Amino acid sequence: MRKVWLLIGLLGMAWAQTQVKVGVLLPLSGPSSVSGKAALNGIQLAADEVNAQGKVRLELVVADDGTDPAKAVPALTKLLTVDRVNVVIGGLASGVTFALSGTVKQYQPLFLAIGAASSVVEQAFEGYPLFFHYHPWDYHNVAAALQFFRYLAQAHGAKKVAILYEDGPFGSAGIKVYQEQLKNLGYQVQAEPFKTGSGQFTPVLTRFKAFAPDILYWIGYDVDALPIAAQARQVGLRPKLIYGAPPSWPIGFEKNPLSQDVAGMTAWLPTVSNTASRRFVEAYRKKYGEVTEEYMAPMGYVIVKSLAQAVERAGSAQKERIAEALAGLRMDTPFGPLSFKPSDTGKTRYQGFGPEVWFQFQYIQGTRRPVFPKEKATVPFRYPGEYYLR
Repeated sequence: MRKVWLLIGLLGMAWAQTQVKVGVLLPLSGPSSVSGKAALNGIQLAADEVNAQGKVRLELVVADDGTDPAKAVPALTKLLTVDRVNVVIGGLASGVTFALSGTVKQYQPLFLAIGAASSVVEQAFEGYPLFFHYHPWDYHNVAAALQFFRYLAQAHGAKKVAILYEDGPFGSAGIKVYQEQLKNLGYQVQAEPFKTGSGQFTPVLTRFKAFAPDILYWIGYDVDALPIAAQARQVGLRPKLIYGAPPSWPIGFEKNPLSQDVAGMTAWLPTVSNTASRRFVEAYRKKYGEVTEEYMAPMGYVIVKSLAQAVERAGSAQKERIAEALAGLRMDTPFGPLSFKPSDTGKTRYQGFGPEVWFQFQYIQGTRRPVFPKEKATVPFRYPGEYYLR
């Protein structure tokens, strides 16, 4: 009899669970795969924690978008029509996410965007009521970067910036405005586009050499980091700072001597000391046996945790009720507080993080160390870098 009552109790708990099937569409191959795999690790870690608690059960259906719109659109269509998910976590690379907007509007899932910073994407999803964008937009990124460039001009006398930007939506959106804002800070600016993954930077870097920039600033993906650092040296370009803005950095880049003193911007590192960050680092290490430095890992983690809280509050798997609960959510995260509000442009109704999450780091002796702003710095900023002093 006791076994019967135990079985009934367990069945009751299962029936009390709110179960949601969640599509996960990420770049697990292609130029954005480092970010995509990191994001998936964070998503899976959070889903395991949520499912272990027993109140909400999330079933993940994972698909690879290949960092390719031609692969991403049919993958999303399958998730929505064959796998029949009504919640999707995805939208990492901007070019891919822009291509997904039509399919999203056609089938109308609750779409939780993990990346896709380009304002071109914001325009594409304008007016879609079930779009939650967690990652800062490109104009948030620019605001944080400009604060750093203002410091470089005032404290270090930097006067010239050469900008290499990838020719897709991620690198190209807003580049003209960005140049104007740098000029307003007193910089001379020379900018040229490139194709991500080509590995061919010698001609443009040679042209930059004649410009003699204080700062070489590149906007692209992780596959571009090492070729740019290597070929800048090969052509004799000697900037005082090499500054990159990829969503993620190549695995093992920190072990290469070419990484020394290269700087970049991130929203998170494992050295972030808030309570939610420390808990995430401990849980990540326990599950995967290592600690990541890719901020897309905690970003994926945060999205799943917020989704689970919204599902629990809604007490329903209906996407509209989940969205309503998510809109009113307040939670602490490894990045700081999260809540949703309209974006600066008003085109996104539910925007999560803004420019406040960004800080600048520098590769120093094989690790990323926060260097700006001062309140987040753990070591002094090195300017000029060793690539100038060699």
